[in-house]
Amino acid sequence: MYGGSTPSGTSRKTSHIVVSFFCIFFSIHCNFFSFFATNKKKSEMKLKEEFVELVTRYKDVIFKVCYIYAEKDDIEDYYQEVLIQIWRSIPKFRGESSVLTWIYKISLNTCISYTRKKPKNIVNQEPILEVHLYENDTEKRLQIDELYFLINRLNKLEKAVILLWLEGRDYEEIASIVGISKANVAVKINRIKEKLKKLSNQ
Repeated sequence: MYGGSTPSGTSRKTSHIVVSFFCIFFSIHCNFFSFFATNKKKSEMKLKEEFVELVTRYKDVIFKVCYIYAEKDDIEDYYQEVLIQIWRSIPKFRGESSVLTWIYKISLNTCISYTRKKPKNIVNQEPILEVHLYENDTEKRLQIDELYFLINRLNKLEKAVILLWLEGRDYEEIASIVGISKANVAVKINRIKEKLKKLSNQ
């Protein structure tokens, strides 16, 4: 009898220890995922706040790029597409260039490659994009119309170069944004100026 009772008692103790261990493990596991979910939600909220602040700050830059590449009826579509690409790119930004250079690169690359598509069902993976264009400022719109009338007749690369030059970007930054050499930027700007003069005289 004595020999038979010992394994049974040991087994019960072992089972109790195993159950206790899994209860503790399960509790820690649940607390970890609860903590992770809470912090993830806070991180997403902070990201969205930073996104809105960023787009509001560089709204004019984005608009100007969209304006010279899009047809008038398509500007809002281009603008929204740029915002989506900025939102998707924020986690990848490592500060290797200035924020302004980064915004220009995304805006130009998006507008150059973007082609108008039929609206698709929107999946709520992107933020609600409520930073709008100049909706009721007729005077500002007319000034921009006049400023970019000739620029709209240039090719895609020429548009990018002259826009950045008019915005006061130096040759080195223009070269970095459009992907050509600094020396080539100087040559292109001179050629573009001559081309614009000829276009204005037609």
